[in-house]
Amino acid sequence: MRSIFRPPASWRHRSFRYRMMVWRCVDCGAVHNYRARRCRRCRSGRIGEDQLPQRGRLLFYTMVRTMFEGYEHHSPSPAGIIEFEDGTRILALLTDCEPEELREGMVVERVFRKIAEDGDSGVIVYGFKFRPLLTQGK
Repeated sequence: MRSIFRPPASWRHRSFRYRMMVWRCVDCGAVHNYRARRCRRCRSGRIGEDQLPQRGRLLFYTMVRTMFEGYEHHSPSPAGIIEFEDGTRILALLTDCEPEELREGMVVERVFRKIAEDGDSGVIVYGFKFRPLLTQGK
């Protein structure tokens, strides 16, 4: 008998959150940020694991001035749409720069940063953010 228990979304998305692992449809290329049995786009069952690149281009950005409860200390904070070479796009917070330094089209790189701290337990939540590329030679 199959269990109807489903792990929480935070557990299912941990590979994406901490390693930027995605599951890509072999047939149509659609990206899923959790292990899917079927592609949401084409319904294919051929899904393979893939890792998103370290670097991408900043397409658009904005200043987020109102944050969710528990994240108020991040406000205001720049966020943007990052596009990778394969066309995959994600929304991510930007860090290690002043807003006036940001330019559409600039190369950004992924960094691992503290995202939040649980007030009751003190558990620190880490994840990725993006910053302007520091090293040009790699």
